[in-house]
Amino acid sequence: MKHPILRPSYAENIQHLFTAQDAGCMSWAIDLASSESIKANAAKISEWIGSGRMPPPDEGRAWSSDKLKTFRNWAQNTGYAEQAFVRLRPSEKKRVRRNILDLSSEEVALLQKAFKGIMARDADGDAPQSFFTLAGIHWLPGPATNTYCRHHDDAYNPWHRAYLMAFEDALRSIEGCEDVTLPYWDILGDALPDWVYDAPLHPYTLPRGLTGLDGSEAFPKGYVTKRDSAATIVQNVKAAKADIEVKIGEAINADTWRGFNGWSDWPNQHEGIIRAHDNGHGACGPTIANQDVAAFDPLFWFFHCNWDRLWWKWQTDKHLTSLLAFKGVVTGDDHWLQEAPDTLLAPFDVNAAEMIDLSEWNVGYEHPAESFDFDELIARSNGSVTASKSFSLSAPEKYSVRIKDINRLDIPGSFSVLLYAGEKVIGKTRIFQPSEPRQCANCSKHGVFSTDFIVEMADLSGNRELRVEILVADRRGGETVFPLSRAGTPTINVRLLLDAQ
Repeated sequence: MKHPILRPSYAENIQHLFTAQDAGCMSWAIDLASSESIKANAAKISEWIGSGRMPPPDEGRAWSSDKLKTFRNWAQNTGYAEQAFVRLRPSEKKRVRRNILDLSSEEVALLQKAFKGIMARDADGDAPQSFFTLAGIHWLPGPATNTYCRHHDDAYNPWHRAYLMAFEDALRSIEGCEDVTLPYWDILGDALPDWVYDAPLHPYTLPRGLTGLDGSEAFPKGYVTKRDSAATIVQNVKAAKADIEVKIGEAINADTWRGFNGWSDWPNQHEGIIRAHDNGHGACGPTIANQDVAAFDPLFWFFHCNWDRLWWKWQTDKHLTSLLAFKGVVTGDDHWLQEAPDTLLAPFDVNAAEMIDLSEWNVGYEHPAESFDFDELIARSNGSVTASKSFSLSAPEKYSVRIKDINRLDIPGSFSVLLYAGEKVIGKTRIFQPSEPRQCANCSKHGVFSTDFIVEMADLSGNRELRVEILVADRRGGETVFPLSRAGTPTINVRLLLDAQ
């Protein structure tokens, strides 16, 4: 074993650092045969080894500095250390991901064979490349002591890029499927092929139950994934045009990472590609709309392949494919791009910076004609511009209405925010999150947010009363009203739009 190891795991690396002789010598103070004991005493162990007190200096078994670095790297990855990392390696041959509508019947058959192969792997044995194990990374069942949610922050796109690669690697591990790639489903297209509703791609039945973080059975063994019809999904996407098509267009036209990605800490806006993504989940049906179980619907993988494609398209169009160029458009805090424990895209053995240049992994996308012209989409005007710029008022028939300071941490699962003028819904957007957001370290960092709606003056005329409603999605696809009093103290702000000159 060559040291130092940047991202070691206990099972693969750490447990082998301590010999039976070490365990015997230290049994009076620390149980070196227990991962929990080693983790609890990591600082003490690190200090003792570094100072030469452990192993006993007269026995000639002192650790090298590189071996000690491996241990310290493991200790820094608190919360993930007990999990074996999913190893990612660049592809030997170029992988080109294509539009789901362009696959030949032979390619479809090969993709179905690959899915069937990983679904047949032992779920009870937690085979690392089984469909059940990989789908469970997204939230449930997840690891016993932690979760891997990386939604609504800067690492959202890098984490899902790594996730797609791990899943694609699993598909390619099936004999005869070594050249399979995930196709992307262009959510703005007009169709889904019929074969995505055939076995094994729909439906999927859980071979065992999914346990929630509170220990209860959230989804029982035998739960069958639920998905809307292709026609309904297309209609749902069109109905959410302002939050899917328009937000994709704005993101693709953005010049900064914050503008593309969205959900920044300031001014806490739920914008960018993340807003389009969240509403896209809600358009597909009960399973994909629920973060707890979304990845168990095979359509999830084609759906997310498209979001990665859009990110790569933005990078390519803006010449931001290299890490150096990409850093140039990251404003504010860029700690998530540095090599430190909090940049780790666990459970994958990569950090965010390593996932920026997709070409380094020998992966790419075909770019056929888009379903609409991105260049014709003009980014939405803002309610504020920098004082150094001149500005004019937008046409008075439109306003920006901001729902500000919604605390989502007590809302149990994905939910919709509705804006009413009188009894008419004039704005609706969706937030995709787990059913236990307070138990998610990442969600807790981004618990309060604001979201904007562009509304017509006609919708605000006649002294109509503006009000907000929150609807929480259930596992069957229905929605129930959630009391605003339990979502912080959200406010409504109406602003004239400014056009920067």
